Amino acid sequence: MKRILTTLLVAVLLVHTASAQYQDAKNALGLRATFVNYQYPITDNWNNEQFTGGAEIEYIRHLNNWFNLAFPLKLAKAEIPIDEKGGFDDASIFSLDALLQLKFFRESTFIYPLIYGGIGAVNEEFDDFTFAAPVGVGLNFRLGRHTYLSTKAEYRFGFEDLRDNIQVGGGLLLLLGEGLPEVAQVLDADKDGVADAQDLCPTVAGLATFNGCPDTDRDGVQDGEDGCPDVAGIVALKGCPDADSDGVADKNDQCPNEAGTVANNGCPVRDADNDGVTDAEDDCPTVAGKAATRGCPDRDNDGVADKDDRCPDAAGTAAMNGCPDTDRDGVADNVDRCPNSAGPATNNGCPEVKQEDKERLTFAMKAVQFETGKSTLLKSSFTILNEIVEILQRYPDYKMRIGGHTDSIGEAKPNQTLSERRAKTSYDYLIAKGISADRLSFTGFGETKPIADNKYKPGREQNRRVEFDIYLPE
Repeated sequence: MKRILTTLLVAVLLVHTASAQYQDAKNALGLRATFVNYQYPITDNWNNEQFTGGAEIEYIRHLNNWFNLAFPLKLAKAEIPIDEKGGFDDASIFSLDALLQLKFFRESTFIYPLIYGGIGAVNEEFDDFTFAAPVGVGLNFRLGRHTYLSTKAEYRFGFEDLRDNIQVGGGLLLLLGEGLPEVAQVLDADKDGVADAQDLCPTVAGLATFNGCPDTDRDGVQDGEDGCPDVAGIVALKGCPDADSDGVADKNDQCPNEAGTVANNGCPVRDADNDGVTDAEDDCPTVAGKAATRGCPDRDNDGVADKDDRCPDAAGTAAMNGCPDTDRDGVADNVDRCPNSAGPATNNGCPEVKQEDKERLTFAMKAVQFETGKSTLLKSSFTILNEIVEILQRYPDYKMRIGGHTDSIGEAKPNQTLSERRAKTSYDYLIAKGISADRLSFTGFGETKPIADNKYKPGREQNRRVEFDIYLPE
């Protein structure tokens, strides 16, 4: 096999050398190494070790801009199937095909792809001939005026059972000149020494290294691909310079004279307070803080930076500007006059006294009764006083002022004393029922604050009263 490949290569090179000076090339010769696999179509199991080697020489005739005729001659060793149970036997395979190729680009382009199909005669072990129908694709890459790197892959449909196979190959494709020798001067419009036929930039003088395209700054990157075509740079940065060698091109480097990182746009990572948050993203760059609060301290660990936290030593919520809201009434504890009892903001976070409770306190003025001229409670007063205890228990954040009043019968001083004693009796009753003394206060007003006319009995009855005023402390 090696001897055959060597002989074919020498023959092709000789033919190519002799024909390379011809202007037109309607004929071509291909020389490829091939690899054959009869097992995959049967086992459906791709394995590179199933491929065996061979050689191919192919004659190609140009018909027009779209079609070629091709006649490949192949010789290979192959493992051919002998039955459907997976048995294979080594054999020498010889084939000659007639193919029609459909071209997608002219031969003078850098990439020259094609698809093909046809008929082929196959001989195994130089015995009887069988036939196959090959279909495949080819891809050629231009190396020189008449020379291509040529690859192909095909599937061959055997006319007999167990003869389908896959073939791939790679080698050289050489265009063969025909007609008169080329005597006319090669066209080179930009006078750069690269013929227009091969010049990718035929109107601008360039370098042969870049197929005739220029490299103005001589940095090894042609102008068409150079991000900085007028300044010499680095190939890895598309021809742009990098003064601080940090891997960021100067034109994109926010700190071009100071080595940095790509993630930081070419600037070094700075963290003055060493809290792990870069100064560029640190709202408190001189004070160590936490990443969750953009580099600012958060003493109570509530996620609100101390600088924005109205309660920096009590964990709260962002909605409450860092303050807690114990009773969840939407009023932060620091401004909530009743932090443990939910109430509206209009009442400073305290529950409002219900109308029916206000009415019972008003009723108490006439319902709390004493023995005539004394501060001894009548038993009929206990019921309303017990209701007042319940009201105070429902509003634990409220306090109560107890005021005693008398009519104007008698002297003012004894009346003043009597009003104080009656207010004190009511005060003592509430304390005895469990109301804390610090929530209560009492005062006697005597006959100084009448609410009706003392000239008449009904008026005097209204003036003899104890008032219970419930209020929120300041």
